[in-house]
Amino acid sequence: MVINTRYLARTFHGLEEAAEICLKCGVCCVVKGYGCPAQYDGQFTPRHTYVYDCLGHDDPTSNPNIWQCVSCHKCEEMCPYEVSPVAFIEAMKIWALEEGHAPDSIIGEIEQVVNTGYAFPLTANTERQRQQLGLEPIRANENLKAIAKETGLLELLGRHRK
Repeated sequence: MVINTRYLARTFHGLEEAAEICLKCGVCCVVKGYGCPAQYDGQFTPRHTYVYDCLGHDDPTSNPNIWQCVSCHKCEEMCPYEVSPVAFIEAMKIWALEEGHAPDSIIGEIEQVVNTGYAFPLTANTERQRQQLGLEPIRANENLKAIAKETGLLELLGRHRK
């Protein structure tokens, strides 16, 4: 069975129609050591892979598994048919975020990056080590906040926190 997934992707030119046609060969996920890291979660098998789950889901924006993709592009590199599951999954993450389906952990991670420029929390230990090394304290990056505001990301994050 072929999976033919059509979707709208956001680009610099606006919304564009896109499609991924997966022949379900499994190469993207089942070649140990080379395939998709999300495949090894335990819930997927060679007959029902992570990529099949994402591409074939009835309501992909509400599929919690899309958030397991780390955008490593291994699926794309491995696919002998030039399918790009990661393009579809990234598009679904954007739509899921806009529809309010993003997990709180993802919202928190985005807020962390916007507020500090770092994907991990800055602790007192971090500050102490920076001081011992003679480094400046880390300050919020106002440029990131300006970009987030201009692109509507701050407004979107605010809707999630209400």
